[in-house]
Amino acid sequence: MSKTLTYNLPDYHLSDKRTTNKTGTQTYYGPDELILHLDEDGSIFESFAPGEEHNRPLALNLTRVVFTPVTDEDYIKAALIYGGLAVPKVYEVDIGPADYPNTTIKDPSDIREVFDEMAVMRDYTQPLKFRTLERDRSDEFIRQRRNTLLEQSDGKISPDMPEALKQAWLDYRQKLRDLPLNMAEVPNYLIRFPMSPADKYDPYFEDPAVEVIRIADRTPEDLVRLQQLPPGAN
Repeated sequence: MSKTLTYNLPDYHLSDKRTTNKTGTQTYYGPDELILHLDEDGSIFESFAPGEEHNRPLALNLTRVVFTPVTDEDYIKAALIYGGLAVPKVYEVDIGPADYPNTTIKDPSDIREVFDEMAVMRDYTQPLKFRTLERDRSDEFIRQRRNTLLEQSDGKISPDMPEALKQAWLDYRQKLRDLPLNMAEVPNYLIRFPMSPADKYDPYFEDPAVEVIRIADRTPEDLVRLQQLPPGAN
């Protein structure tokens, strides 16, 4: 079956605040009911569409229930539990000075980006919760990673190397030193470290398995979805 779902959006991506009336829409393609095996604490151990459930005896600690979605919120839970959503778009995002590489982000209005999947798996009977920055990379992580990259680049410059390559390593190390200041307004989860002269390709944009929508190619629909970008990203 297919069903177009309408849902509330937070003020911006990975925020739990909602002071506006923004909403999102997405189409669910999946079963109209699910069979759930629940653990003793009510969390979902496994889930099945009709006809997919195995024939093994149910473990003593599990309870079998049939979840039949009725409301859009129910179908969103079904999508988070089972799937049935299209592959999310991936966008190029500008996060800092022009000489730092841009990053990528999944569609911030996508159901999987808006709502906390793990909360649904823990107790699907509770109201939906927005995803938040609880799993965000800490300031300490950013500092340690920056310092590690500086240490790894020690000794990369030698007196007899080509001048252009020497300058490339000097520029790279300076970008690492300047990163805390230049990325001060960027959410940690969006911070991307500069590429070193030794990097052979850009994994954010040269992965053949991922189609990235470039900033110049954004459609009006993309611009609406990207209104969910947090402060510090464009």
